[in-house]
Amino acid sequence: MKLFRRITALLLALVLLCSAASALAAKKKAKATATPPPLEITEDPVDPPEQIQRLLDIVYNEWKTVNGKDQGKKNKYTTWYNDYPWGKNRWCAGFVTWCMLEAEIPQAFEDEVMKLEEGVAPEPIYHVKASKPTTMVPGYLHMHRTSEIPQKGFIVQYGQKNNRYTHVGFVYDVTRNADGTYRLYCIEGATMNTVRMYVYDYNPNAEKREKNISLVPQEERTETESKTFTYKRHGSDKSWYVNTFLMPWIPEEE
Repeated sequence: MKLFRRITALLLALVLLCSAASALAAKKKAKATATPPPLEITEDPVDPPEQIQRLLDIVYNEWKTVNGKDQGKKNKYTTWYNDYPWGKNRWCAGFVTWCMLEAEIPQAFEDEVMKLEEGVAPEPIYHVKASKPTTMVPGYLHMHRTSEIPQKGFIVQYGQKNNRYTHVGFVYDVTRNADGTYRLYCIEGATMNTVRMYVYDYNPNAEKREKNISLVPQEERTETESKTFTYKRHGSDKSWYVNTFLMPWIPEEE
């Protein structure tokens, strides 16, 4: 009889625990907010603030210093987070955050950023400290710091096929073409397991976002393809597209 009562009490406790967990999950779900629309900013490229230009100088120096060399499974762009091998081609966000740290950009991890009031950043120049795109992007979304228009010093965030958070890199430079598209000069870590510059054309008004990248016309190419520089990959691989731009700074505030 005592055993029966114990079993009954245990089952009742499990039912109550499951009910509480369901209620908590429902409560969390109810608090979910819609993804904020990208910010509308000036469509013409403008000069970034001094601190962002210093960041870009660091990014450029890393590109030149690495010089197309394979960075292995663990490198200096990963050790700021932990001392474990990340594996090849898996440290794009690590590279972005390492450069941000070197430039002394104010930043915090995603969990700290998510505690901030939605749509607010602690500093005019601010970064979501992250080791992978899937933790970097939500923080920028929470601060309402995304845009469809590129600017120097923004973080270009790519999607590929059904994965919206495939890869991140820096917009090192940008010019606006006569037809309203943009020519992007992006420096990115972990592509071919090195640091490379990609140059391609981006159309923010493409009929389908999945088709917003195109190759630079052959007659307009002035640089030689190498391990450090290419017009291909993002423009020639039709599965890649620009998902959004993450904004460490907002042009209107400067």
